[in-house]
Amino acid sequence: MSIPQPHRRRTSSLAKWSHTLLLPLSDMVLWLGLYFGISHLTGGYNAITPSTYLFPILLTVVTLSTIGGYNSRNDFLSLRYASEHLIALIFALILSALGVYSLLSFGAGMAPSRGILALTFAAFAPVSLVTRRMARSRGAGATAARKFLVIADEKIGPIFHRDYERSGQAQQLRYLAASKELRGQPVDGPESPSFIVEIAHLLPYLDRESTADYEAVVIAADLSSFREDVLRKLGQINFEELPVYTTETFYETYWKRLPLEIVSPAWPLESEFTLVQHSVYNSAKRLLDLIVALLCLIVASPVLLLTALAVLILDGRPILYRQPRTGLYQRVFTLYKFRSMKVGSDKGDGYTREGDVRVTRLGSFLRKSRLDELPQLLNVLRGDMSMIGPRAEWTRLVADYEQQIPNYHFRHLVRPGITGWAQVNYPYGANLEDTLQKLSFDLYYIRNFSMQLDAGVLLKTVYVMLFGKGR
Repeated sequence: MSIPQPHRRRTSSLAKWSHTLLLPLSDMVLWLGLYFGISHLTGGYNAITPSTYLFPILLTVVTLSTIGGYNSRNDFLSLRYASEHLIALIFALILSALGVYSLLSFGAGMAPSRGILALTFAAFAPVSLVTRRMARSRGAGATAARKFLVIADEKIGPIFHRDYERSGQAQQLRYLAASKELRGQPVDGPESPSFIVEIAHLLPYLDRESTADYEAVVIAADLSSFREDVLRKLGQINFEELPVYTTETFYETYWKRLPLEIVSPAWPLESEFTLVQHSVYNSAKRLLDLIVALLCLIVASPVLLLTALAVLILDGRPILYRQPRTGLYQRVFTLYKFRSMKVGSDKGDGYTREGDVRVTRLGSFLRKSRLDELPQLLNVLRGDMSMIGPRAEWTRLVADYEQQIPNYHFRHLVRPGITGWAQVNYPYGANLEDTLQKLSFDLYYIRNFSMQLDAGVLLKTVYVMLFGKGR
């Protein structure tokens, strides 16, 4: 195992600090500079008060944080992030305008022009995106050069290796055997890397310099099989040298999902896991669901009427599609959607596949634009669903999944949603493997149930709708 120069650790730490601290500060300075500069050029400088710039700055930072705008692991070079970045700033502009010109400036003698606020966001959007792309480009080489030190056993090691290969991450992996019997053996078949040494033999030699070339240690093994001295040394490394992740924490931190293979029937009883039904946000979310669903129905009523007429004229009756779905606590309810498939299609394959001939021409457009989902707002008002949550699955499919997928019922700990974390992070499911992948995202959502995560889902949903990713 090579010993690189220790300055690499300092470089890695500085890169992370630049995203978590310097990048938000630079956004604030950039936004302020643009705001004051545009105000001065347009003659609106005298109308500026602290509330007219502090509130928009706060909203900008909070909104960008919900899409990972300050996460050093985010791919700022991707078109997907660029789209989410711009959408997030549009949301921040709308909320800022509502706050500044409706609430904070109520009763004030004067306020800056609305055009100044809009121009500031219009200028801030491309510049802030460019700064992120530049930071990512500078750090991409250093990130790819760092490795993960993986301590693996014969059970969890192959699972982790396969998932890592599918993830597309660039860092190299160095595998250490959790037991001496695995030394020299391939991790996951003949074509996979081999275990280079047993962890118990190498641990005494691990220090700040010898780990400088590594980003983290990953334990893809059963911790209960480790000796006490090994666990003590790993704890020391975690506090003094570099992060040590269990399989679960690595999946959550890097891939925003949970590894299904290590989720046990006692998962909801774990000490660090608070059931969402007992959280303050769960109660607030139900109230928000009612308000948002009612407002959406009012605002979208012309679209609902036009869509219903289009289905009636082009595809005939029935206009609405009704299907039994499984919801909170596995209760069955009737879900409503605009019909996008030919009558009787639900008697065949339970999955809708790419180019499915059962989908009508109008239905294809409705699915891609998500307009077929609008009647589900009625389900939200009735309490069957939430605006955000796991997908409500057909009862026929749920019965099969319960037999084939251990712990599948955990996804029913929360209300199903019109959109959700799995829907915006993974393509439409067309087989059992897709269902497993989406379940791993659903369980991550349940484990990390929060307003911030819901805000991220909302922004990603807008991206999906605008760029036609539905099916």
